[in-house]
Amino acid sequence: MAYRPYFKHGIEQIQALVASSHGDLKALKVIQYELGFRDRPIARVLKAEVDDLVHRLSNGTAVPSARPIPQAHQPPRVTLPEPPAAPPPQAVPDRVVVECANCKTPNFVSTLEGVVQHLSCSACKSAYEAQFKYGVMRTTFQAKSTTESGSAGMKWILIGLVVLVIIVLMVK
Repeated sequence: MAYRPYFKHGIEQIQALVASSHGDLKALKVIQYELGFRDRPIARVLKAEVDDLVHRLSNGTAVPSARPIPQAHQPPRVTLPEPPAAPPPQAVPDRVVVECANCKTPNFVSTLEGVVQHLSCSACKSAYEAQFKYGVMRTTFQAKSTTESGSAGMKWILIGLVVLVIIVLMVK
């Protein structure tokens, strides 16, 4: 996309620029380019005038001195208030999808502002906390415990059972 330095200028400002840069070919070409995007009757008339000026300056013919800008044809200038700089607030969804850190299963979590929710994955049952604060969902998955006390006890029972079977077989 081409650079348009006079994009935000009104037609009155562009008319003043044409009057002030009457002999400057480079400035007139930039103004001519900008007026190519305008479709109002005043802009079309001004573009024809600028086209003529650019043609005369390109050929080296004499350019008449700038004429004053007629004030009768211009509507009164109205200033519009600046729009607020802050973007409009976005609607927060009722729930968001959180992917499990262990099994990658999607889980729905409610967006309760500032509340810490203690949840677990629907597939692998791993525990996690979710907190929605300032428009951001923060999740913390707890690491799986490595103690495995239940399986350690089962190992001892199996070892004892194997030893008992071996002793019984030796006695026979």
